Amino acid sequence: MQTEIIPAESSFHNAMTEPMPVVEIFSQGDEIVTGQTVDTNAAWLSEQFVLAGFHVSRHTTVGDRLDELAGLLREVAARADFCVCTGGLGPTADDLTAEAVGLAFDRPLECDPEAERQIEAYFTRAGRDMPRANLKQAMLPGGARRIDNSWGTAPGFALQADRCHFAFLPGVPFEMKNMFLESVRAQLGLYWNARPLRLVTLRTVGIGESSIQERLESVDFPDNVRLSFRTGPLENQTKLLFQPDVPIERLRAFTKQVAQAIGSPVFGIDGLDEDPGDLLDVIGRGMTRESHRLSVLETLSCGQVASRCAGAHWFIECTVVRDHVQALAKLGLAGPSLLEKSALLEGAASLAQALRRQAASDLAIAQLWDFDQDLLAERSSVVNVYTALAATSAVYTDHCTVGGTRPRKQAVAATRALDLLRRYLQGIL
Repeated sequence: MQTEIIPAESSFHNAMTEPMPVVEIFSQGDEIVTGQTVDTNAAWLSEQFVLAGFHVSRHTTVGDRLDELAGLLREVAARADFCVCTGGLGPTADDLTAEAVGLAFDRPLECDPEAERQIEAYFTRAGRDMPRANLKQAMLPGGARRIDNSWGTAPGFALQADRCHFAFLPGVPFEMKNMFLESVRAQLGLYWNARPLRLVTLRTVGIGESSIQERLESVDFPDNVRLSFRTGPLENQTKLLFQPDVPIERLRAFTKQVAQAIGSPVFGIDGLDEDPGDLLDVIGRGMTRESHRLSVLETLSCGQVASRCAGAHWFIECTVVRDHVQALAKLGLAGPSLLEKSALLEGAASLAQALRRQAASDLAIAQLWDFDQDLLAERSSVVNVYTALAATSAVYTDHCTVGGTRPRKQAVAATRALDLLRRYLQGIL
């Protein structure tokens, strides 16, 4: 689960030189209002509109009730400039969007022959007979403009009612996103001269959002930049939303200032010319650039490092063992001191060096933990994780304590190992 935190009040909008068009996002379906399905469509659409320079005023969700759908459509038509509605375009009896639009705006449904042809062609390509129920999807409100769907069976449609321009799209996220990007987004410029904003995202691991906030207290944020945070289980993001009038040189300079204030936890920046991507993308580019090969020994993470690296040409070997005793035996190491829990960081370093030699790899990661199943199982308890990275010239180590559920502890352990590799590749160890 991700959350976004934005300062309660900001002079960001005061920096706008003209009012932004008002947008609403309208989601339809019992599965959403009952909590069976998380409405990720609304979040994604909102971000698209904000970046395009629009003001998203509301997210509204209504279940499969015809009168309530029609009533809300009439309300939106009177107060919004643009509305995207998702869901309710399927072939079953609970898909009521087209019927609700017809009822709300007195537009009886009509068969769109081209939509019917496209639906039939979809089933032909799939080698399946088309159920008669799918013909319902070709029934569009009178006067509506069809929005072609090259990714599924349900065509969308667009129309204007009162002050509002509507676009109706399927609820399936893959179909909705592609149809919006291909057909809907381009239409926005036909109605309004909104000025696109620019979003820059600094991606970090190994640091909490409160710590990021503390490091940014010395940074003076201008009125034409809005700061927000998005937190996740393994990665935290610092988002900078720039007004259109910010020159690119100032944008780059300010982003650099923020990145320097946060420090080494920043592993990548999206929204500039730098290659975007997650932690593995950054590592992959570094490993390819340096022509390195990696071998790994895992304990607590139980193969999650290997799973994330699967398919990479630079990843050559992974060994998963239960604890440090098995790890030492696996690599043929001896020494009473390495068997002591007090020497696990030293043990991880020795294991990483031995693994690099044995696997003939350029880099090797070894991970140990204090192996206490009770601590691992208890959500309120923390475990110690010891990680070492052996390179040709040196060994680098990392120690952290991790709390939470068993899956969280394992996932964080894998991420810490990968981030140790990332920091080595970026030369910041």
